[in-house]
Amino acid sequence: MAVKFLEACQQGSLYNKGEIAGFDKETEKRLIEQKFAEPYKAPAGKTEPAA
Repeated sequence: MAVKFLEACQQGSLYNKGEIAGFDKETEKRLIEQKFAEPYKAPAGKTEPAA
């Protein structure tokens, strides 16, 4: 699973509001519980990263 950041946060790297990143389940759970991020699911049909 990935998360979308709701505000700037440093989790090993600096992530800005709106950025999307994947983490291990425990880290994702912590970010969501602390309201730094929300769960993110890619839109259907998107399997390749943008060029």
